[in-house]
Formats: sequence, C-alpha cells, structure tokens
Amino acid sequence: MRVVVPLAGPDFILNCGMLKAEIPYDGVPLLRRALSSRPWANSVQDYSFVLIDRPETRAFANDSLADWYPGSSVTFISGYTRGAAFSALAGMTTSQYVDDPVIVDLADILYASTFDPTSVFEINTNCGAIALTFESESPAYSYLRLDNSGSFEEAAEKQVISDHASAGTYIFRDIATYLRALAHNLENHEQLTFRNHFFVCPLFNGVKDQGKDVFLEPVAEVIDIKVEPNT
Repeated sequence: MRVVVPLAGPDFILNCGMLKAEIPYDGVPLLRRALSSRPWANSVQDYSFVLIDRPETRAFANDSLADWYPGSSVTFISGYTRGAAFSALAGMTTSQYVDDPVIVDLADILYASTFDPTSVFEINTNCGAIALTFESESPAYSYLRLDNSGSFEEAAEKQVISDHASAGTYIFRDIATYLRALAHNLENHEQLTFRNHFFVCPLFNGVKDQGKDVFLEPVAEVIDIKVEPNT
C-alpha cells in the first residue's frame, strides 16, 4: 500500500519561513503526528511526498523527511499545480505497486480509526474507492452524498450537500482507478472544479462513472489541525 502526501500548496511555506509540516502539535511535528496516527501506519510499503521545489523544501526533504521516513520517495515540482488532485498524481509516478491500493492523505486532519482498507477491497471487488468521513456542516470541507438506498451519489468541494464531510484521506483501489477518475473530472471540469482547481474528493464522481462503488467509512475524534494549531 502506497501513501501519497501532497505538500506542494502555496501555504506549505509559512510567511515566517517555517514549514507547516514542522509546526509542533503536542510536541510532535504536524506531519508526523498525522501520519503516525493512521490505522495503516505500520503496514505502509511506501510513502511518497510531493513538494514545491524551493531551497526550504529541499532542506526539509534531505533532513526531516529522510530522518522520519527513510526510503520514501520525494517528487519536486517546479510550480504550483491546479490542485491537490494533480499534485498527488506526481507522487504516483515512481510507484512500484501499481496494482495495490493507493492512499492520498492531505495530512491536515487528525482522527481516530481502526479501519483496514485492504480488507474492503478484498471482500468487495467492485469497490473502487473509500472516503473517510465525519459529521459536519462547515463549508470548509468537501462532502459526499448518499442516495436513499445508502449508496454513494456524488461528491462536491466546499459545498455542504450532506453531513458527510471528508476527513482529508482518500483511498483508491489502484492507480488506474485514480487516473480514470481524474480523466473524468478533466472532461467535466466546469462542474467538478472549485475556483478552477482540481481537488481530490470530487474524483469520487469519476470512480462512480467507472461503475465502481465508493464506500464511506466514519472516523472519530476529529481535529482539524489547519484550524486548531496546538503548540
């Protein structure tokens, strides 16, 4: 299982020069605090980080990332992309596990869970993706809506179409499923982008378009560390 962590947004390098990933939370850098708390943390085969190419991020990769996640891959991009969906794609290009599940983790929300995604994919061969969700009504999040039968209907960015908010962790059956979903969003970009950017959650619409199921898995004890920094 590969975990792709896109860290290439314009807010990654703070105005003070510090990197968001290194802000301490309960005495632990934010990035480590988030990734180490995931239920699959001990079974990840490969971490892949995507960074904007700057002197600060080069130093971060050579020092902190090399120490925290030895053997992980780092992809530098020369400019900002049109959203996390594209940044995450850059982190999949070096994968040796093209048939295995891929997790895109924005690493900016903490939550508690014991969920094992591999078991879902093994049991349900038509499951194309899994969304981790929590209850909210805030327009700060992306949302997923179910139909009357409880099946996934649609996903939207920064639109409160249900009370199923995304916890910022997105799980796809394999890279091929992700690529097809991204292609679908490109073909329907007028409806599926937000402020002209491609976010990851709306890719679930592209998974549904493939005739595959999208499962929702609730998580608990949610803390949005974008909103509630704790030093």
